[in-house]
Amino acid sequence: MATIDVSNRGKRWSETDSERLKTLYRQAHCDLVTLAGEFKRTPCSIWSKLMQYNIISEPEEARGYDLYIDQYADQYRYAALPPKPAKADLLTQALDDLRNDMQSLQKDVQEVKTLIQRVLVLIEKTD
Repeated sequence: MATIDVSNRGKRWSETDSERLKTLYRQAHCDLVTLAGEFKRTPCSIWSKLMQYNIISEPEEARGYDLYIDQYADQYRYAALPPKPAKADLLTQALDDLRNDMQSLQKDVQEVKTLIQRVLVLIEKTD
């Protein structure tokens, strides 16, 4: 398995390199691994820049992502992203959060009622 020279890892991107990245990805149709080698950066750095420039919205959309996962992900700190939770899982979590919020509000309302009753008792005593 080949390795990618990542000697520019962590270095600031120049304007020239940023523009060149956009051009190579859009016009030359280069993939993540090719671009990583060209710029001496990790594939994660490449897809991060592509996302920053709104060229892709998710790493998985990047050209060559599958090649990166199959052949290179184990070599670099940033491996495959965990799968996104299913919409059903997100809905379940949202409903659980809503139930918890409602229970909290019910407790708050009960506390307000108790305070109002105490205030009414105090008012009656002062009359």
